[in-house]
Amino acid sequence: MSETDRQYEGRLIDEYMTLKDIRDMAKEENAVETVKLIDKKMQTIKLKLQPTELPD
Repeated sequence: MSETDRQYEGRLIDEYMTLKDIRDMAKEENAVETVKLIDKKMQTIKLKLQPTELPD
């Protein structure tokens, strides 16, 4: 059974929040490269959650 758009978005939000928690800890530990990688992954999730606008 395939997931609905709402389920997909919910899963992405859960993943984003998990990454946010990990990022906070990495920042406390001064893991600069890890924070950069997490930021990249979070940006990708943000892009997936934005509505796609196609030209006419």
